[in-house]
Amino acid sequence: MTAATDDTAQRDAGSFPKEQIQTALDRVLASKDFKGSARMQSFLTYVVTEALAGRTDEIRAKTIAMDVYGYSTDDLSRREGVVRVDAGRVRRKLKAYYGGQGASDPVVITLPVGSYAPEFRSGAAEVGGKRNLLLVGAVTGAVLLGLGGYVATTHLSGRNAPPTTGDQSTIYDVSPTRVEAMNLCSAGQDLIFPVVDLQRLRPALMVFETAIQRDPLYYCGYAGAAQVETMLAILQFYDPVAEELLGTADKNSAHALELAPDAPWALSARAWSEFAAGNFDQAVSLNHRATKLAPNDPHIAEFDALISLYTSDFERVLSQAQHYQALAEDGGGSVAGNALGAAQFHTGDYAGSIRTYENTIARGGPFGPISTAYLMAAHWKNGDRGEARRLAELYARTWPNFPLEALKTRVFADPGPVRDLTSAMRSAGWGSADPTTAE
Repeated sequence: MTAATDDTAQRDAGSFPKEQIQTALDRVLASKDFKGSARMQSFLTYVVTEALAGRTDEIRAKTIAMDVYGYSTDDLSRREGVVRVDAGRVRRKLKAYYGGQGASDPVVITLPVGSYAPEFRSGAAEVGGKRNLLLVGAVTGAVLLGLGGYVATTHLSGRNAPPTTGDQSTIYDVSPTRVEAMNLCSAGQDLIFPVVDLQRLRPALMVFETAIQRDPLYYCGYAGAAQVETMLAILQFYDPVAEELLGTADKNSAHALELAPDAPWALSARAWSEFAAGNFDQAVSLNHRATKLAPNDPHIAEFDALISLYTSDFERVLSQAQHYQALAEDGGGSVAGNALGAAQFHTGDYAGSIRTYENTIARGGPFGPISTAYLMAAHWKNGDRGEARRLAELYARTWPNFPLEALKTRVFADPGPVRDLTSAMRSAGWGSADPTTAE
């Protein structure tokens, strides 16, 4: 019997309309068997999408580990087992779905044992109830050959670029949409700081949301979006929109962590979300895990500095500051520098705090309401009363409505450091009543 006359003959995915396969996938993902399991949904979506794009031959444990879970090359030897385990879970869930809720589906998706490439066959509605295996056919690797030129012409950040340690060829295993999402995430990171600039944060959020659209199976867009949403919620604590932002940040950070449980950025994003929610112990634990996994990542260091400062772990800020400033040297080191200056102030090193803030500003760090507030208070505590009063006047002229006291009370887990800061500011002439709390 020939393939032309046999309804049970094997055909490739192209023999089904793309829309039909997509509908079959959507049905599976919405089923009770897969609903609530983002990891299994991501796995199945990835392999089906790759098959539809003609990259069946490229679906391997290595590409799944990198593209779906965000693992580095160094992780592959010990992480490919995770892929095998998850493939088994997907197979079992597919079997349960088609044995129940999906019994009458016109197209059946399977994941054969020993392969990560999906197979498609006609279901009951198409062949009168008889399910016949349809293998996804072999395809050319020409699409991935073109990826080399794409990668060569894109800007890849060292933090998010496909890792090349130990195997330079692995960069060619990353899909173009993954590379595009990585580049967008890298650009988004550069927009996050200074944190008090709403006009800078809103475009950053748009960049991360675009990264999610480009590659919804990759964690970086969700992690970056969660960090920015948390920042926006903190800065707009007085606005009802803050609660909505925190809720979205919670969902995005949780999804990032589910997609990439061991990714430092996902852990850091979740730590920042937990911090904003007031779960300080959980935030510190996640933050320490992130920094332990990626001690030389400048972005992880920036949030470690903030969480450590605002949970009053000043000794950690002091001990890590030199290392973190070295990591961020090219960008001015403003986050680490400002955190160090604040930690020095809160531990009584007022002269050191002044030097740190002035050096950070000279290197290109922001000269804004928060750095001016600390400089004002440090000068007053250090006995430089004239300079403290000058800064108080400058502050009143330049940022008359900035809600510094309320904002600092919002971010510090312990109100004690806020009282120390604002007390010195008031002594310098900032005012007996806080003019910055006005909307």
